[in-house]
Amino acid sequence: MLVIENGTLYTPTQVIHDGAVLVNDQFIEAVGKRDELVVPADARRLDAKGGHIAPGFVNMHIHGVEGYDSIDGQVASLQAMSRLLILHGVTSWLPTTGSAPFSDIVAAYAAIREAMADVDRASADQMAGAEILGGHVEGPYLSPQERGAHPLELLMEPHPDEYSELLAYADAIKVFTVAPELPGALELIRELKRLGILVSAGHSVAIDEELGRAVDAGLSHATHMFCNMGTLRRSNLRRVAGLVESVLLDDRVTTEIITDGYHIAPSLMNLALKVKGFEKLAIITDGSSLTGLPPGTYTGLGTEIVLEEEISYVADRSAYAGSVATMDQCVRVAVESMDLALRDAFRMASLTPATILGVSDRKGSLDVGKDADVVILDDDLHVLYTVARGRVIPSPQPSPVRTGEERGDLF
Repeated sequence: MLVIENGTLYTPTQVIHDGAVLVNDQFIEAVGKRDELVVPADARRLDAKGGHIAPGFVNMHIHGVEGYDSIDGQVASLQAMSRLLILHGVTSWLPTTGSAPFSDIVAAYAAIREAMADVDRASADQMAGAEILGGHVEGPYLSPQERGAHPLELLMEPHPDEYSELLAYADAIKVFTVAPELPGALELIRELKRLGILVSAGHSVAIDEELGRAVDAGLSHATHMFCNMGTLRRSNLRRVAGLVESVLLDDRVTTEIITDGYHIAPSLMNLALKVKGFEKLAIITDGSSLTGLPPGTYTGLGTEIVLEEEISYVADRSAYAGSVATMDQCVRVAVESMDLALRDAFRMASLTPATILGVSDRKGSLDVGKDADVVILDDDLHVLYTVARGRVIPSPQPSPVRTGEERGDLF
C-alpha cells in the first residue's frame, strides 16, 4: 500500500486541496481529501511537498529521446525510452515511427510487439518505465507537398500487397497516420478501422470532400493540428476548405497540438481549443530522438538536421524536424500560452489522449480501479515524482528555464 499525500489533487471533475491517492499494488484504491481516507498504518507515504498530484501523462505522438528512436527496431531502445520518458511524467506512450524503408517499419513493429509483451510478463518491481500502449505509424503514406521533414524518396501510395505485411502487426499498432487524398487511402482506412486501429489524417493536402469521405470510411483523428496540413484553396475557381478548416469543422474528428512554443503560435493553440474543446484536443510532444541531446548538426535517413537549444529543423530551415520538448515542458507552455487552468491542462495531457486512444477505462484520470499512474509536480510544474502502476520514480532536478528571447524563436 502507498499513500500519495500533501498536495492539490486533480480529477476530471474536482480540484481537491490537501488531497491524497491510496494505491494498492498497481491500482488506485481510493481518492479524496487526506483526512477522509482510511490509510493502513503500515502504508508507505509519498510526500507531494505541497505540489500538484495529477494523472500520469499519456503521450500519443513521440518518435524518440536521447538518441533512441522508435524506428530502431530494437526492444532495448524502446525500454530505454520508457525509462527516460517517465522522468518527465509520462506513464504511457505510443512509439511513433516516421517514414523509412518499409522493411525497417515492419521490423520496428515487431520490436514494439515484443516490448509490449515483455511488460505484460514483468512484475511490479520491473515496471520502471512508461507503458507502451502500441505504436503510431506516421509515414510513408503522406503527401509530398506536406511532407515536412519526411524524405521525399521514402513516401509512397498505399497498396494492399505492401501494407498487409505491416498490418500483420496490427495488435502492436494503435494509430496510423495517412494522407486521405492519396490513391488507395480509403481502402487502407477501411481496413485499419476493421482492425480497431485509430486512423488519423496528417501530412496532407486533402480538401473538405476528401476528408469527409475518409471520415465516413473510419478516420476520426488529425495529426499535429496546423502542422503540415493544407489550408483553404481554389478548386475549379471555387474556394474550398483545406484539411485545417475541415478538421476544425467536423465534430467527428479529434486532434492534437504540439505545445513546445515553436511549432504553432498561441493564437492557433487557442483557436484549436475554442473549436475542439478539452475533450477533443490532446497535448503531444512529437519529440524526436534529438530530445535531450546537445546542440549540433545530426543526420537521420540522409537528412541533415540542426539542433539548437530547444528546437530542431532541417538544414535549409524549410521545416521543423519534430520537437525536442518533453511532456512536462509542453504542459508548462500550454498553461502559459493558453492561460489554462491546471485541471484543463492536465486533462489534455492525460484523460483526453487516453479517451482518444480508447484506454480511458484504465488510464488518464485518478479514479478508483484505474492503473496507479500519477505525476507529482511542484508549483512551477516541474516533475518531482512519477508513479507508474504503483512504482515510484523520482525525477532529477530541472535545469533553469530559458526565456523566449534566449531561445531565439523561429516564428
